[in-house]
Amino acid sequence: MINRKTTRRRIYITQCFFFVTFFFLCIRAIFIQIFPSSEKLLKNIATQQYQSNIKLSAYRGTIYDHRHMPLAISIKTPSIAVNPKVFNPNSHQIAVLQKILGTSKKRILTASKKNNYFAWLKRKIPHQASAKIKKLDIKGMHFLLEPARYYPGGSAASQVIGYVGTDNFGLLGLEQKYDKTLQGASSKIISLKDAHGQQILMDSNLATPEQTGHNLILTLDKVIQEITEDALKRGLNKSAAKKGFAIVMDPHTGRILAIANHPSFNPNNPSSLNNFDHTRNLAVSERFEPGSVMKPFIIAQAFEHRTTSPFDIHNCEKNGRYKVSPRNFIHDDHPKEFLTTEEVLINSSNICTFKIAEVLGADKVFASLKIFGFSNPDLQLNLPGVSFGSVSHWKSWSPIRFANISFGQGLLTTGVEIVKAYSVIANGGHLVNPYLVERIETATGETLKDFSPIIKRNVISKETSAQLKVILKKVVQLGTAKRARSSLYSTAGKTGTAEKIDPKTKAYSQTKRIASFAGFSPVQDPHLVAYVLLDEPGKKPYYGGLWAAPVFREIIEKSMRYLNVKSDVIDKRNRIL
Repeated sequence: MINRKTTRRRIYITQCFFFVTFFFLCIRAIFIQIFPSSEKLLKNIATQQYQSNIKLSAYRGTIYDHRHMPLAISIKTPSIAVNPKVFNPNSHQIAVLQKILGTSKKRILTASKKNNYFAWLKRKIPHQASAKIKKLDIKGMHFLLEPARYYPGGSAASQVIGYVGTDNFGLLGLEQKYDKTLQGASSKIISLKDAHGQQILMDSNLATPEQTGHNLILTLDKVIQEITEDALKRGLNKSAAKKGFAIVMDPHTGRILAIANHPSFNPNNPSSLNNFDHTRNLAVSERFEPGSVMKPFIIAQAFEHRTTSPFDIHNCEKNGRYKVSPRNFIHDDHPKEFLTTEEVLINSSNICTFKIAEVLGADKVFASLKIFGFSNPDLQLNLPGVSFGSVSHWKSWSPIRFANISFGQGLLTTGVEIVKAYSVIANGGHLVNPYLVERIETATGETLKDFSPIIKRNVISKETSAQLKVILKKVVQLGTAKRARSSLYSTAGKTGTAEKIDPKTKAYSQTKRIASFAGFSPVQDPHLVAYVLLDEPGKKPYYGGLWAAPVFREIIEKSMRYLNVKSDVIDKRNRIL
């Protein structure tokens, strides 16, 4: 049995507990009533209980070409939300909504049956569609304006620029790579909550201000991009090629002026995209065996090491067949018995290119490919999906592999690597890094980051560069690239017709070819260097000189006239055109 002393102690402890609790409650009440910071806290708690925010996408920064012509902009587009407690369209209204929105009856009915006060019906619809739906005057339907992306050039450079999803996040290309840079701070529309915490959308003007994202200024030129796109499409149609790309670059700075890919897609309507192969930026991601466009780099190193000169004579085998090893031979399609070194390039002799490479040595051929930038991941493109070429170490080369590599087979390259390497010949011997983003600016035009040209190193001497310019000009005038010759500007370059591996037989195909041309213009003072590749032409013969060279000529002529470059071609009356 509990004694009185114990009972009194318990009562005392209980009284103390209640007294201390009451004391702290009083202090808290005084603190809340007197100090304004607590008042703000209470308001925030109350606001969270009866208000909710609907987050709307902000304006993304604009993507411009280097002349400040817009390539990707944000516009206000209507979105439709409904209050399911009120939204109850009749059968006629449902039918009209189905037709205008291109949605199903099930989706409309599902939205009307949701157990809350807010639901999206369709986001980012055309203004005309919004106007038609407003005329239906359906209760419980609300129209909100959200930023949406618009691409003025349509499919032009679409794989480079990319596109965004419904929630304004970049899904491809520069839109994806620079998503955080382009994104701004989202705006918010305030809605109310009922006792169960469900949203009730009100016609309120209360909203937090949005902050526009930063802008990208690219090295691309919108006009040269369009010229390149059009020329490439015509070339693909004429040759019946499967796909292709073209790159145009300033050989002195590395500024990429155009990247065209085909097939392509329209980023203004990404929902219609049913083949994601169309989104591939072939110019930077496709790896391929380049063929004879690689021969000038072998000759360049032979000049540098004095193992040959432009007018040395070589035996290129009259029968067009040369034994490399007991079971392996290489061939020339148009055999010549004796050729000078410059004629080796003019006539694109595989046999004599290999003979020159043999004298130079496999180790120096390998070093040549490396110093010209092949299989060297140091590009400044900052694009998703950038690939780099691949060439095995020279110590692992068999005799036939060495022969193949000397004329551009048995190794992998990319389009950007080719155009970078040809820039070395065009600019007097310097290796420059291709780049695509010129600078990043705020919405008010303040520069945040500037990307300057990067000259990596001297690769060949000015003397070797000058010799190759003369020879590659003769390739156009006298050799395999006559269709690259312009009536307005001097052009120089090299054709390529590379065999492709058949995925079924794992051997070189008899019909699958890559037709290409790489070159620059004007020859003595190059303004532009370009590379054109047509994959698997459907018409014979599959030569790069037949199909890719005319595309190059069209791009160069039209681009140089647009740039107001003076003609350097002299006519029969000794006049500069």
